[in-house]
Amino acid sequence: MLIGGDRRSEAHASLRSALKLAELIWIETREHESIERFEPSIARPDVALVILAIRWSSHAFGEVKSFCDEYGKPLLRLPGGYNPNQVARQILQQCSDRLQDGEQPPAT
Repeated sequence: MLIGGDRRSEAHASLRSALKLAELIWIETREHESIERFEPSIARPDVALVILAIRWSSHAFGEVKSFCDEYGKPLLRLPGGYNPNQVARQILQQCSDRLQDGEQPPAT
C-alpha cells in the first residue's frame, strides 16, 4: 500500500504493472489529517509492504511506523517520486531482507 500524495491513475497503473502487484492500495492524504484512518488498511493480511511517500506527507505521518510494527509490516520511506524504478530501488535498499520469496513478516 502507498500512503501520500494524490492517486493518479497513470502512476497507479504503472506501479501495479511494473511491480507485478495484484492490488495497490493508494491512500491519498491531506496535511494535518489523523493517521488513524490508515490503520485498517495496514492491518489487512494481504498488505505486504507499506510505502510512505514522505515528500507528500505530513511529518506526523511518520507515526505510521507504530501501526506497521504492530501488524508486522515493513515500512518503506519513499523520499522521491513514485516512478516504478525509483520505488523498486527503494524497496531493495530498505526492505528486501523482509520481503524475500514472498515471505510475510511475522506479526508482533
